[in-house]
Amino acid sequence: MKTTDKFSPFTVNGKTVKNRFIRSATNSHLDNTDGIISDAEIEMYDALGHGDVGTIITGHMSVAPDPAYRADIAQPSIGSDEFIPGIRRVADKIHEYGSLAIAQISMAGPKGITPFDFNELSTEEMEQIRDWFINAAIRVQKAGFDGVQIHIAHWYMLQAVVNRDLNHRTDKYGGQDENLIRMPKEIIEGIRKECGPDFLIYIKMNAHNTAEGVDDYDLLAYYVKTLTESGVDLVEISGSDFTRLTRTAECYYIDAVKYLRERFPEITLSLVGGIYSEEAIDRVLETTDFVSMARTLLTQPDFILKLKNGEALKSRCIHCNKCFEIFATKYERCVFGPVNPKLEATFG
Repeated sequence: MKTTDKFSPFTVNGKTVKNRFIRSATNSHLDNTDGIISDAEIEMYDALGHGDVGTIITGHMSVAPDPAYRADIAQPSIGSDEFIPGIRRVADKIHEYGSLAIAQISMAGPKGITPFDFNELSTEEMEQIRDWFINAAIRVQKAGFDGVQIHIAHWYMLQAVVNRDLNHRTDKYGGQDENLIRMPKEIIEGIRKECGPDFLIYIKMNAHNTAEGVDDYDLLAYYVKTLTESGVDLVEISGSDFTRLTRTAECYYIDAVKYLRERFPEITLSLVGGIYSEEAIDRVLETTDFVSMARTLLTQPDFILKLKNGEALKSRCIHCNKCFEIFATKYERCVFGPVNPKLEATFG
């Protein structure tokens, strides 16, 4: 069993990050309805940077040129060059604190404002979406980010594409497992070609990619191996059932990362989900290189700093999942408040 100092540096593809903490991508709902980054969003990243988060991954940015295909009305866009100045503000703010800036890019698909079934798209339409991802990464690089994270989790389009039970296509993007993973593979290969060898490419992937409850770790291992060989620098494991887990559950998908670590000791790994205390952090880092946190840093963006200073050993997060709804009803990001004027202006 290894012992990892959570505040020690680590190098990913030539870039050194100051500690082992990752702010996992979290939808803030704070951006403008035209898809442009808001001042409220910049203030949020300022708080995270001040809180000593070593790697900050943005909330998901839509790769689609048409705003109708965003996940919600306040999701930021990176679907055209007009959005580069706004997201440059994010990268600049994160870099002020010496943190790595990673932009998560995503296609909402079945979870969008205008949902659609990817099974009904032509091969050419699928290839167009693939190119939207690659072009989004190019814009992210122009904006000064250190890299991107491809969102292949939480029932958004790419996670649906790689899911054996949801993909019913009969062309090159459906059927055998090598076809199910083809679209993310082509996206990663395209980004690596266009953005160069030093640009960081991360992925966020579900621990399970078949029917609920099926132990499909072999499939996960195949996907991770395929995408890592295609150019991925870090794999973050998440899942889609975390809102249904009990409040006492911890380190939700740790068995998946243990399986991957045993199979691929050379792959850089992180885990997100159910990590609210120093004890859980240390437990995860026995297996992974990084520990990712979302709700912990939503309610306490300074949690890592408090942990470092010995002022807190456990997050105040009570795992209530209310953050998924109160942003639009009570205009709060967390049940502990406060009311956010930007949320009230958008959803009030």
